Parts: sequence; C-alpha cells; structure tokens
Amino acid sequence: MPEELDPRSPDESPTLAPDVEPTSDSSGTPDVAPSTSPEPGSPTAGTADDSTTGESEETSPDHPSAPAALDSATESTPASSSPESPAAPAAPPIVRGLRYAVDIVFCIDVTGSMTPIIDAVKANALRFYEDVQTNLTAKGKNVDTLRVRVIAFRDFTSDAAAPLQESSFYSLPEEQTAFDGFVSGLVADGGGDAAESGLEALSLAINSPWTTVGDRRRQVIVVWTDAPAHPLNLADLPPDLATSVPSNFSDLTDLWEDPQGPVGSSSKRLILFAPDGPGWGEISANWENVVHHPSEAGSGLSEVDYGTIVDSIGNSV
Repeated sequence: MPEELDPRSPDESPTLAPDVEPTSDSSGTPDVAPSTSPEPGSPTAGTADDSTTGESEETSPDHPSAPAALDSATESTPASSSPESPAAPAAPPIVRGLRYAVDIVFCIDVTGSMTPIIDAVKANALRFYEDVQTNLTAKGKNVDTLRVRVIAFRDFTSDAAAPLQESSFYSLPEEQTAFDGFVSGLVADGGGDAAESGLEALSLAINSPWTTVGDRRRQVIVVWTDAPAHPLNLADLPPDLATSVPSNFSDLTDLWEDPQGPVGSSSKRLILFAPDGPGWGEISANWENVVHHPSEAGSGLSEVDYGTIVDSIGNSV
C-alpha cells in the first residue's frame, strides 16, 4: 500500500484516495464433530493460502483446543499412532504480494540556473532503476514494470527555439541506455524572466500515455524547478501544442482532479521540488495527492539530495 501523502506539508504524506486491497483466499479449520475420531497427532485440514494464522490447528488430545470426546477415542488407537507422537509441521503460508506497474514522468526545468540538478540527474540516470527497485523492495513493494519519461521545459515567451523537449516512455531496465542518452543530451540554457513554462509541461505530463497493465498502477509526476510558473496563456504556445494544453489554471485543476480523466484518483501522485510561489503554491494548497518539497528560487535545486528524490518516489508508490 502506498504511504499516505499530504498536499499541505512537504514533510508529511497527503491523504490519498483509498485503494481496494485484494485479499488472499483463506479457509478456516473445520470443526471436529464429537463422533469423529481423527488419527491422533494428525493436523486438521487447512490450506497453504491461509493468511490468518499461517498454520493448521492440531487435533491431538494433548492440544488444549481438542474436544474431550477424543480422550476415549484414543484408547483403541494402535501404539504406533500414540498421541505423544510429534505432529507433522504445518505448511508455511504462501505470501502473495501486490504487483505494481509504475510510470514516472520527470518534468525538468532546463533553464540556465538548473545546472546542479541536471548534473545530478545525469550522474545517476544509469543507476536510477536499481536505486528505485532497492527502495521499493525495502518497503515491501513488488514492481513488475517501471517506465520513465522526461519532459524538459524552458520558457515559451523567451525561448522560442527550444522551449520544450519530450521523450517517450522508456521501459527499465531494458531501455536504460536510451533513457541515459536522452538525459545526457539535456543542457541548462535560456530562461528570460523569473517565471518559466512549468504548467504547460505539467499538463503534458498529466496527459501522458499511461500504462493500463498491472494489479496496481501508479502514475507519478515529479517536477523539478527553481522558478515560479507563468500563468497559462495559449497565445504563447505554437498551434499544435495549444490544442493539448488547458487554457487556464482552473481547467488544469479539473484535468488533475477529474476521476474520469487521464490519471486515476487513487493511482496519481505529484511530487513538487519547486518554490512556494505562483503556480506551485496553489497546486500544493488545492490539489489532491501532492507532496511539495519547497525549493529555493534560483538555486538550481542544489539543496536537493538524490537520495531524497528516490525515497520520495518510493513513498509515492
């Protein structure tokens, strides 16, 4: 089960929409009828899937739960089946863990000030899969599929040449080299004023082609920026992009909150490494399933530790 996330605090998990946990099949121990004389020392019927106790109840007369009627039944039992004979050990329960299918989208501000975090992402891209799997395993979560996607953004108002770079989803570890290659090509450059086009990148992330497989799916978006967000303005966008981005913040909120939208109510997660300023502050205060780690404006997220990023992702699954 995911740890609960709190949209109000960077240090606490928000309240998540509940998941319906599948339960293991179990069969209780059948009652022993007083007229029945089971072979002393033999276990009663049970199943390996019994998750309540993990062991079968014994029907030996010496067992405190055995019926008193068995005392007389054992008098005619052959010596080879003495009640004092040790009972066969019960079969261990079968552990059935949920299998997760996890999609992660990184929205990365790649303007000039973001060199520290971009360098950290590049340095750890090749080990990202192993680190996340290790973290999730320690939390008792079994991940069948893990995919990552990158959306790098700058400023549509001042970086017309390359305001946005998008990758497809990479299946890890099979496409680890391709993921590393895309990340290695990111260059911190541009960015005219203080604010950047982070909300446009976020809207594209929400509309990602998420996986539809797995017992339990997770749609995780991680935003890294040291700048506030420009208000959404379709006039700033090229025509092909304007058709896929909400026209205002209210519509963007509806895109995230809609239970019939692209992200599931109980499967969506948003992790913000961003200043508590325009755009990000409103999201942190009003959206569900959000964890906000406030960053220092203009710092390039130099204060953010790679281990914190991995652990935040692990906690969100």
